[in-house]
Amino acid sequence: MKYILTSVIIGSLAFSCSEKNTDPPPPPSNTELLTTGSWKYDNGGIDQDRNGTIDITFEMTGLVQPCVLDNSGTFNANGTGINDEGATKCNPALPQTTPFTWSFANNETSMNVAGSGIFGIGGLFKINTLTSAKLTLSKDTTIMAITVGLIVNLKH
Repeated sequence: MKYILTSVIIGSLAFSCSEKNTDPPPPPSNTELLTTGSWKYDNGGIDQDRNGTIDITFEMTGLVQPCVLDNSGTFNANGTGINDEGATKCNPALPQTTPFTWSFANNETSMNVAGSGIFGIGGLFKINTLTSAKLTLSKDTTIMAITVGLIVNLKH
């Protein structure tokens, strides 16, 4: 009887240890999504009526020089980052990379960027989209006494 009881206990333990956890892994945090690699310019522009869509692309306005379009930004989990000028530098006398700092704000719906900023623009950005492949940021700014939105779409 003692052997039967021991066999049942051992069998139960072996069965329970062999069960696999079927719970899906938790989704990545915003920090993990942001810091998984360098972000490159995809497209961007001016949102004249600030409704969340680009009305005039940066390429159409000439506000963004072509030498900026190959830049990349890397966010580190410790709140630092590096802006890299890419293969085409706008000013050869400037360094290839410049540091910036960043932090989430407003329950991670916005981010503060200081220093050289993202592609040379700093301040408080609204995070419109943050996935493993896409980062969309927007920021209100004043151009010739008119407040408009700037939207930039970045990709891995």
